[in-house]
Amino acid sequence: MSISTELLNTTFADLRGPLVNSFVRSNELFEALTTKARMPMEGGTRIERSFAGGAPARGVGVYVGDELLNMTRRQQINRFQVEPHRIVVAVNIPKRELNQNSGKLAVIRLIEEYPQTTMEAVKADLNKYFLTGVSRGLVFTTSELKGFLTLNGHVSDGIGTGVTNGLIDFRTTAEQDSDAESVQGVTKSSTISHFNQFEDVTSTSGFAANGLHPLRRVYRKCAHYAGGPGKGPDLVIMDDDTYTLYDQNLLQNNVRINLVDDKTDKSNTMALTLGLAKVHSSIDLDKDDSAFSGSDASDGVSYFLNTDYLEFPMLEAPNISEFKERVGDQDVVTALFAMQGNMICTKLPAQGAVTGTAGTTATS
Repeated sequence: MSISTELLNTTFADLRGPLVNSFVRSNELFEALTTKARMPMEGGTRIERSFAGGAPARGVGVYVGDELLNMTRRQQINRFQVEPHRIVVAVNIPKRELNQNSGKLAVIRLIEEYPQTTMEAVKADLNKYFLTGVSRGLVFTTSELKGFLTLNGHVSDGIGTGVTNGLIDFRTTAEQDSDAESVQGVTKSSTISHFNQFEDVTSTSGFAANGLHPLRRVYRKCAHYAGGPGKGPDLVIMDDDTYTLYDQNLLQNNVRINLVDDKTDKSNTMALTLGLAKVHSSIDLDKDDSAFSGSDASDGVSYFLNTDYLEFPMLEAPNISEFKERVGDQDVVTALFAMQGNMICTKLPAQGAVTGTAGTTATS
């Protein structure tokens, strides 16, 4: 007895929700982006967020009492614009396999082999692209994902409004001012507080002196622009070499904290911290990747992210359809996975990067 499309969809109906939830919770970055998307899109061709650059007015010092008030209006309202990018994946199960199997257990096995493995590959491609601007190439080519905004500010060939240049630049504030690149549709400028924090480690000697201090300084700078010490980045993502050096340094000083993330993980998990931020490594954040070639990030990179100011508004949340029979071109049943949205940052000075740390030595 074969598996009918009706039986396949009946069983799949119970698994589609958990499958999509697993996709969203695939990694710290994407989960933070999607769960903090406080303003979902309601149609339109652009994701837009407004911000005020500079102080709203000019003051006057009163020494006599008859000084004229300064009525000059200084505030500039700027508008970030990012185009929502859509991706679609056809998940195919050969009808030959449906005919050769029967029963609910066989259906579950087919779902694990086809939809689940496909979505895991999509997650891997997206995670690498958000971090580097390059896909793993499992489901999507890099070109097919260039409509998404990437964190990698060395990228300058994104496709669509607001995504041409990556978000976090590996250059000083003065260099960001001088180069005047457009990010999210607004030209970078410290005058309007549209720039990211950055430091590069040029010394190859001890990590404690030359790597740890820049990490802490960038954390403090991000916190300052977010509103103070208690408002610092909540997520730091490092390349694996930098993470190893950071881990070794904390172990030498007997510093390791047991964290409980009561929003996503009810069990106790061991995690490194920097300030109030959880520190993670990612194999996808590869300093040797071609996406970092020619930048300081090729010697190690750490992203400092304040996810209170990072969102992923969606026109269409991640979803997967029922399976339907294809007619004419392939002897398969097909379900479509789709999503449409994009990353947007509402306060760039609260984000930052440190590069060059992987080139230091472990000793202090």
